[in-house]
Amino acid sequence: MKNIRTSLSLFMMLVLSACNLFASDASTITGDTPVLRLTVQTQNGAGTFSEAGEVINYEYVITNTGNSRLAGPAIVTDAPRQVDCPDVSTVGNGDIYLDLNETLTCTSTYTVSETDVTTGSLTNLARANVGGVDSNPSGVTLTRGVAQVFSTLVLTKTASSQTYDQVGQVITYNYNITNTGIIPLGPAQFAITDNKFGAPLNCGPAETILAPEQTVTCSFPYTITQADVDAPSLTNSATASGAGQTSAPATTTVTNLSSAAATQTADALQTATLAPSPSNLAPGSTIQHHVAVGEWLIQIGRCYGASFEDVRNANPQIADPNFILPAMIVTIPRIGSAGRIYGPPCVTFYIVQSGDTWESIAQRFNADLVVLHKVNPVSLTAGTEIKIPLNSAGAVGVTPVTATATATATATTTVTAQRITFPEGQTTTSVAGVVSPTQTAQYVVTTAQDQVLAVSVTTSAANEVGLGVNGPTGLPVKSLDGMLTWSANITTGGDYYINVASIAGSSSKAFTLTVSLTSPATATPTFTETATGTPTTPSP
Repeated sequence: MKNIRTSLSLFMMLVLSACNLFASDASTITGDTPVLRLTVQTQNGAGTFSEAGEVINYEYVITNTGNSRLAGPAIVTDAPRQVDCPDVSTVGNGDIYLDLNETLTCTSTYTVSETDVTTGSLTNLARANVGGVDSNPSGVTLTRGVAQVFSTLVLTKTASSQTYDQVGQVITYNYNITNTGIIPLGPAQFAITDNKFGAPLNCGPAETILAPEQTVTCSFPYTITQADVDAPSLTNSATASGAGQTSAPATTTVTNLSSAAATQTADALQTATLAPSPSNLAPGSTIQHHVAVGEWLIQIGRCYGASFEDVRNANPQIADPNFILPAMIVTIPRIGSAGRIYGPPCVTFYIVQSGDTWESIAQRFNADLVVLHKVNPVSLTAGTEIKIPLNSAGAVGVTPVTATATATATATTTVTAQRITFPEGQTTTSVAGVVSPTQTAQYVVTTAQDQVLAVSVTTSAANEVGLGVNGPTGLPVKSLDGMLTWSANITTGGDYYINVASIAGSSSKAFTLTVSLTSPATATPTFTETATGTPTTPSP
């Protein structure tokens, strides 16, 4: 009897083992680790709020980056906000699952309270869940600022000559119109209105689209008149307009050498060109500065006679002082405590003219020669655009140290940087990403002289995604546009910044960035991805 029971037990075990051996579970894949990624941003790209009652629109981008599909619905928790998520069948292949690399965007609104205004900041923390899988928490911090009243168009203007001495002499004025906002402008006809010309002058093609940080340029000749010769100098003021925007005025002064101005000494001429301290900036006060294209934190401090340490300590929301962006708001405390208050602009861009020297440019713009060299590691040749640290001569913090540089990134939300490396023994790597209508994904790759850098972007939304590349100085070597491939022989080694941005459309776009870096060197370069920060460039 005992033997019979033993035999039956063995038989049942074999039957159960056989069932398990041939059983199949389509929902389980050995070794899979589903990963759900959540990115939170403001829908309109806002980085600040100004008053109670203001409505902030939030956007939650959910992406399945794992190897297993996740069954809907998608749920986002972000108390006290009520988050609305569409059905997963509305994206990707239309099934009930969020598949690999499929992206779903949820939305919510929040009304700013008096408490938020008093606190001075507003932070949310959200978490997504799809198919029982939780994302890591993600959020965005908004700071209290002034209402956005600044134009997104910035005009810079230069003259082909800094002097004149006779009737009939021709001076060519060069105009650069830049979109410093976070959304494309146009298609529109951009124009220059200059008080030395008659009607507004068209600048660029009639249907120009200016992507964020993109520039359109134009030049117009002006002939010196007898009235100009009778005056000690020629000063003209211009504004740029288009797509419903108007820039602040840009002014240029050219000196008359045939008048009493010719007897001025170089020091007197320099003093005459310095901007006076703005009367509305009281020494010792605290101001809010809107970061402009090309600025870095030390130079912003110099603008207001504030120490870099004070500025850094007053902005704890800037996790890394080496990463700032145009349109960010920086708090500047105790202005005038470490030097003269000049006020903005803190930086300008200048087209090198024939006969210019580093010394003459530094003297003209009251720039420190060491700083000027440091932020422009280029040859001084006519036609080259350089960055000018205005009024840095004799200012605080002139000793070259690691500071902050701004590139052409346009997003206003902060995402933790992802560091990746080239695979061992390989010179090409690819990374997948997603950009929303208000976001730029940014990468930085370290290069050396004589290497060849090649970049390409593949996406199903090719007409809605742009690619831009900035060189080590922060100036663009490839403007942000719809051309999704670029390559160059590196003549000046350093960090090159790769920007992938949404330039059209109202939805998020997935993309794959491929970077190739070839050279005889054996060192393995690294590059760092940031969604909103500005790469670090050694600059004073």
